[in-house]
Amino acid sequence: MILSTLFAFKAMAHDANGSMVILSDIHLLSPELVTPGSAIDRADAADSKMMAMSDDIMAAFTDSIIDLKPALVLLTGDLTCNGERLSHERMAQYLDRMASHGIQPLVIPGNHDCNNPYARRFDGDKTTPTATVTRDEFAQIYSNYGYGTASRRDPASLSYCCEPIPGLVVIGIDSNMDERNTLTRRGDNEDTYYNGGRVKPETLQWVIAQAQEARGQGKRVVAMMHHHLVPHFDQQDRLLANYIVQNHDAIARQLMQAGIHTIFTGHLHVTDAVTLYNVDRTDSIVEVATGSAICYPFAMRVATFGCEGEGSAIRSVDIDTRWLTGTPSCPNLREVGRQRIINATPGLASMLSDKAWSKLGGRMAQLKTMLEMGGGKANLPESPHQASQLVLRHLSEVLSRTMLDVVEGNEQDKDIESIIDEGKQGIRAMIAEVAPDQADDLWEFFLSAVYPQLDPIVRGILEDRNAVGTPEESHTDDLRLTVTL
Repeated sequence: MILSTLFAFKAMAHDANGSMVILSDIHLLSPELVTPGSAIDRADAADSKMMAMSDDIMAAFTDSIIDLKPALVLLTGDLTCNGERLSHERMAQYLDRMASHGIQPLVIPGNHDCNNPYARRFDGDKTTPTATVTRDEFAQIYSNYGYGTASRRDPASLSYCCEPIPGLVVIGIDSNMDERNTLTRRGDNEDTYYNGGRVKPETLQWVIAQAQEARGQGKRVVAMMHHHLVPHFDQQDRLLANYIVQNHDAIARQLMQAGIHTIFTGHLHVTDAVTLYNVDRTDSIVEVATGSAICYPFAMRVATFGCEGEGSAIRSVDIDTRWLTGTPSCPNLREVGRQRIINATPGLASMLSDKAWSKLGGRMAQLKTMLEMGGGKANLPESPHQASQLVLRHLSEVLSRTMLDVVEGNEQDKDIESIIDEGKQGIRAMIAEVAPDQADDLWEFFLSAVYPQLDPIVRGILEDRNAVGTPEESHTDDLRLTVTL
């Protein structure tokens, strides 16, 4: 077991002493909440997350972190599956193990972690509600890991500020909206759940004040929060609004001006880094998002501190990415997790078709009439399910390839042109199926009027570029980068 854990990570050029580790989206489910049966099997099979193995995976990460001996471990939210109290207590036990070896963990909540109406116990063939935690209870459970007397607390949120290493200030920013959640078990009329992100105005001012004070004292600052702060692809705030904080651009620029140049995030389950520059490119903030610890490719970041000279203050971090390849109970974890991503393709197809259906579904009869006016045949889908099946028939393989490339990071190192070409051919085949008699004309219309709007988004994602075509355009290595603090 020890040897399996020691060899679970790919070797890097330097050791991890004088460093910090970053984990995100562990989604830990306490073994106390699981009695084997069809309930956990169904829930686990329906998700790309290795939920049933989350405890084994966290145990392997913990053993490996202890072996690395970093000074800090930052956990950027979604510590638990669905905010179960027992899962939080289990997570605290893992953090206690790290702390017993002289490692300081620091946490911040994610959208799953507090006031979650979907906290469940898996009991054979059924699920039953189990206790979740309030925000105050979250702070109490993690009192040694960011919420104790060594930290300054924001009165308006679960944000805090501490100095775990002399000269290095860590600001945990609470970006969640779980205060709006309602729970029938607490007397509300219905269960509601908010997974979007925002930073309260009063919290933003508090964070800025902490950063300015630290920088005024010559200290360096890193921040962490759960939701994204900087778009990881163009129009993310429109296409995936719940994964990035509201008013993100203004907030990012204010944090940059306050002296925060590095922020660690999670939430989207992708291993990706992005740089936002100011207009004249004299200042920047780098967001380093880490994928889910229980999803392929099972990533964690190791950020090694850089100093100007021996004994001098920390000035930068060299960030490397490592991957868990197996656990004692699942030595081929990476291969199993990769297949989970492929198996998630129908879910992605369903999401895409649902989005399209919400915009076009009410016009299908009108579109069918227009296509048949010239005597042609129209085989348009008549339900979201039929639309999803249409997408799967023609785009399943390219969607799987794209998902794998995105979660692995550094998409630009892959065969981008073949992915784009395969995607175009799949769309052309879809057009031929739904309107065989007008396929050529519709294909030309797609190329001339539709694809030019999609191309910057597609290439921005696959070429790993951001703010494409603007003076602030950037490309940041997702897996290995150096950031000046």
